[in-house]
Amino acid sequence: MDFMLELEKQNMNIRICSIKSGIPYGTLHPIIKGQVDIGTCSYYTVAKLAKTLGYRPDQIVYHNEDFQTFRNNLHHKIKGDELQTVLELIENDDISYYRLHSDYKKMLYLLATIDFISKKNDIPLCDKYDDLRKIKLEEPFYVGDSKYLKKQSNKAIPEFIQYNIYEGDLYDAV
Repeated sequence: MDFMLELEKQNMNIRICSIKSGIPYGTLHPIIKGQVDIGTCSYYTVAKLAKTLGYRPDQIVYHNEDFQTFRNNLHHKIKGDELQTVLELIENDDISYYRLHSDYKKMLYLLATIDFISKKNDIPLCDKYDDLRKIKLEEPFYVGDSKYLKKQSNKAIPEFIQYNIYEGDLYDAV
């Protein structure tokens, strides 16, 4: 999370946040400035900061797993039960979580996944994310066997191409 941006949105500065949260300024300043990873802070500090900003502690601490691990875990869930996976993604609001942490590749990948599986199963698209369906990655992002997809982009799943993501198979979990 970009804490400086969040403070700005809430018309706060570090000093005001320190007073409201009860976190000493000397502790809070390096966290807000990104000099200290919030994930290394005590739960007590994380909880106080989260409450002050209006979030749960798990929403402000971001575990940035590499994309391939993220993709493999998702594909395993899809292979097990694709409809249950879509339902969980929507109920847990995983898309908003990645948006909050500016991880647009994962955010749009999940949205494309939901759209693809919904279309495949004749389920109406979840309108909760209509605003996100208007954006896409600036640069093409090739996942899976990217060399193959670069040469034959028509083999990529259309719901992913919409976001400038080139994915060929959601069911390739091993």
